[in-house]
Amino acid sequence: MASAPSSTSYSEPQYAKAQDRLKVPFYTPDIASRLVPETQELLEKYSNVPRDQQVEHVHLIRDKAWDIRAYPCIGLGVWLTPQLRRLPAYPDIVSRLKGGASLMDVGTFIGHDLRRLVYDGAPSENLFGVDIVNHFDLGYEFFRDRDRFRGAFIEADFLSSSSPELVALKGKIDIVLVSQLLHQWDWDDQVKALETLIGFTRPGSSIVGNQIGNSTAQSVPVKPDSSVKIWRHNTESLDEMFQQAGKATGSKWETQAWLRSSEEMGWDDKALAWMEPNVCVIEFVANRVS
Repeated sequence: MASAPSSTSYSEPQYAKAQDRLKVPFYTPDIASRLVPETQELLEKYSNVPRDQQVEHVHLIRDKAWDIRAYPCIGLGVWLTPQLRRLPAYPDIVSRLKGGASLMDVGTFIGHDLRRLVYDGAPSENLFGVDIVNHFDLGYEFFRDRDRFRGAFIEADFLSSSSPELVALKGKIDIVLVSQLLHQWDWDDQVKALETLIGFTRPGSSIVGNQIGNSTAQSVPVKPDSSVKIWRHNTESLDEMFQQAGKATGSKWETQAWLRSSEEMGWDDKALAWMEPNVCVIEFVANRVS
């Protein structure tokens, strides 16, 4: 995150690189409590992982994923709690996908939200998962569905225009999902990233997801590297960001957003306790009207 997003910059934060698990506040050795009933059901009925094997299965995949990238959401296991499914717009998203709409999950990790969509009835053929590094093989291992999941995974920096797979999706995506990603940058870089995401949409498209927010919109130092600043949104600043990015891209957006506590997200307080006061999660649905 040392450099601003551009067509050539590498847009990952430095803290995502290899980290000693015992020396960071965002790695929890035992994440069995994150294995909520919804995920147990998904693993049992979609992935055919028996319940008495799921805890071991989850920790095995989490630690393999951590060795690839040391993101807080990986170390804390928050990806085990369904997030997209908690959005009020989720039933509409599934309905649109059943009707042939496309969805691109940016920062897809192992594709857990995509699998939930498929389990809830969405066809996988029009699903795209994008990430800067390949966790996709771990996703197939976790969900045991390499022979039946038909969605496409693209290993690329979405901020770069050099990926032919991403270029082919410009202006063609109906729903862009971006969760736990934009918050790794400060205001200006979040706006630039959003402008890039808008480039994949068309009138009638939606951008949905969540990120770490705060009841007070502000720039805060990221931990453990306090020399780097990141922007925390509240509902007002999130709408302002969409309006600014919309103006830059010639598009107009209507936004809805909700601040959620860790408890409301199904996490325990430790998931957010290492960050600044009043930290929370902001969920959002933004619809492109023109």
